[in-house]
Amino acid sequence: MSTSKYAIQKVAVLGSGTMGSQIAAHCVNAGLQVWLLDLKDEESDNPNQQVIDNVKRLKEMNPSPLGKPEYADRIKVGNFTDDLDLLAEVDWVCEAIIEKMDIKKNLMADIEEVRTPGTIVSSNTSGLPIGKISEDLSEDFKDHFLGTHFFNPPRYMKLLEVIPTDSTSEAVTEYMSRFCEKELGKGVVQCKDTPNFIANRIGIFSMASIMPHFFNGSFRAEEIDYLLGTLTGYSKAATFRTADMSGLDVIHHVATNLYPVIPDDERREVFDLPKAFEQMVEDGKHGNKAGEGFYKKVRTDSEKEYKVINPDTGEYESQISPEFESASEAKEKYGSSEERLRFLVNQDDEVGDFLWDIHCDLLLYAANRIPEITDSVEAIDRAMKWGFNWELGPFERWDAIGVAESVERMQDEGLEVPETVLDMLESGRKKFYDYEEGTVYNLATGDVESLSPPAEGAVTVSSLKADGKEVMGNDSAGLYDLGDGVALFEFRTHKYTLGFELVQSLDKACDIVEEQFDALVISHDGDNFTYGANLMEAMGAWQQGDKERVKEAVKNFQDVAVGLRYRPFPVIAAPFGRCLGGGVEFILYSDKVLAHHELYAGLVEVGVGLLPAGGGTTEMLARAMEQVMEDEQVDPMPNVKEVFKTIGMAEVSDGAPKAKTLKYLRDSDEIVMNRDLLIANAKAEARRMVDAGYHPPAKPQLKVLGKRALSSLRLMLYIMHEANFITDYDKVVADDIAYIMSGGDLSEPQEVPEDYLLRLEREAFLKLLEDERTQARIEHMLKKGKPLRN
Repeated sequence: MSTSKYAIQKVAVLGSGTMGSQIAAHCVNAGLQVWLLDLKDEESDNPNQQVIDNVKRLKEMNPSPLGKPEYADRIKVGNFTDDLDLLAEVDWVCEAIIEKMDIKKNLMADIEEVRTPGTIVSSNTSGLPIGKISEDLSEDFKDHFLGTHFFNPPRYMKLLEVIPTDSTSEAVTEYMSRFCEKELGKGVVQCKDTPNFIANRIGIFSMASIMPHFFNGSFRAEEIDYLLGTLTGYSKAATFRTADMSGLDVIHHVATNLYPVIPDDERREVFDLPKAFEQMVEDGKHGNKAGEGFYKKVRTDSEKEYKVINPDTGEYESQISPEFESASEAKEKYGSSEERLRFLVNQDDEVGDFLWDIHCDLLLYAANRIPEITDSVEAIDRAMKWGFNWELGPFERWDAIGVAESVERMQDEGLEVPETVLDMLESGRKKFYDYEEGTVYNLATGDVESLSPPAEGAVTVSSLKADGKEVMGNDSAGLYDLGDGVALFEFRTHKYTLGFELVQSLDKACDIVEEQFDALVISHDGDNFTYGANLMEAMGAWQQGDKERVKEAVKNFQDVAVGLRYRPFPVIAAPFGRCLGGGVEFILYSDKVLAHHELYAGLVEVGVGLLPAGGGTTEMLARAMEQVMEDEQVDPMPNVKEVFKTIGMAEVSDGAPKAKTLKYLRDSDEIVMNRDLLIANAKAEARRMVDAGYHPPAKPQLKVLGKRALSSLRLMLYIMHEANFITDYDKVVADDIAYIMSGGDLSEPQEVPEDYLLRLEREAFLKLLEDERTQARIEHMLKKGKPLRN
């Protein structure tokens, strides 16, 4: 039970611009009551028209800031002139107005007049000194004032920097950190009140230090993005695509404002950006929002093309395919970004020299910022991973390269290495992180400390592994002891695909749970839950003539997935990210689902010429019918058609709220805002179900509508085909789905055993797998990564 005197339910966001409106949207996603206020609109009959228009834009944005478009209607609107007194009713005031100190201070003075003592107030400023904003206000105000710097877009970017001032109460800092972590789902990093805090300080430095290598003609933009992308543990958007997404004007603004306020920064001159970059900003080349930056999207007769700027001419030209012998060798030899980075910085070529130079800049700069901007190595790494989507933070990069070897090389080249790093090496510690021991080196104190969880109370597979909690394991999957009688099943395959061995392992794991545990959680530490069945494995076996193995695997998958529901213990699925195909069938048959808010779930089998045959078609029909079973007067066909369309169009949810609409989740399934807390929450729910006296359900009789439904669904298919919504073969595949959902050849509505529909699923699946058009779709998906429309 929480002993905090703070409890946030009502939030007022001040400022309805890009950030303010999206912060309000995310608070609504989290189930909070939200008011959004801005300047009074003097040019309209409605004084709140500006806010109303900005809330309306939320519904039009892609990707959407809202869990569902209708959530926008939950945001209450107002203005600073007429409605500021409502701040007396709220628990948190989040200011997100223009980045001008005098305007912010004036608004804070107005808030002071109406605010109830004890109400938390924060500023979303990205660079202004937090302490200065509140310096003229009362002690109670300053006690309850801090920075909460969201990253754009707030729904999707994990990082939230919490910045206490010298006056902020420790209780307020701790409460807001935990609240933003748990209720808003953020990865919280506490920062010192220094210019641009952590992520932008390090991130803009990194971009700025890379720019000269482009503007002096050493490398093209797409070459730098290739070398500083996923190849070496940066983000997919790399450097210049990230800059375009962020806004070149924003980067210029941050760097320009940083320069005068960091007189003692040893690399201050790096923030004096190249003149050619300043010219780009002057010319309006502000990135994605302007349609051109380092890249420009150009539409040709046949498709769209992203052209790249030539720094000498300022004109855009077609991209080349980057080709570097050492980079190709690294990709071929090494499977991890750590291994590729270590290999490449040691190459005696232009790639090695470039990567070494920019890493010397980054690593030394990051180390020199401790203890200036934070005392924590973890805080810097997490800020860069959560705020810039890097795979590896600066100190993880240093570990990958080799701290001792790189320091020796730096010193040989005359570079000054921070004493704190030299002290670490002298102490005998060779790495910042020791994952086997679960420790991290504190550069500020010289102490070796335990690794902190990504969120308070988080449980990770990596920590279970480090603690020796593995019960069973192979290359495909693992089973762990979560404690308190609960086990965890983990996917380990590439892209977490569901291959033959993984499904067999799940079956075996369930047998172990039945003997040794009370409940099972299905989840893992990856970025996505699963991309579905291992098509390459299945297609390979089929083409080699081992059709019996594939048929057996189809039956086994169905038995294991559907069987989750009838095991004598509760099964809790905790999905996140992409959860496709067979992964949806796992969650459909789990007793309870705790889904991350960002769940992109879909039965997408039609895209490869197949249908859900792991119980998915059967269960989706059952969910459509259960809403009308109790009332014989209600026509079930609209529900059946809706589910049929969901499967036939391979609809994927754009978040867990939409997954409920699509019936991939039940209304009783829960949505968890913080990805890092999924396993811990799933464990708690599993224990609760056991303690409540769990018993598995009996196998049901399912009502089908027979020929009436089949005729109706086939008419629906005919219309969609004539309107070119579906292709010829889509119609063939969807007809098999219609056949199953109608109950096969049955002439009249009646109840049938679940096993009857499951058999129809298997038969249709294997028939489709024989078809050359399905095989063409699978091959195309494996080669191109997108569906073939045949």
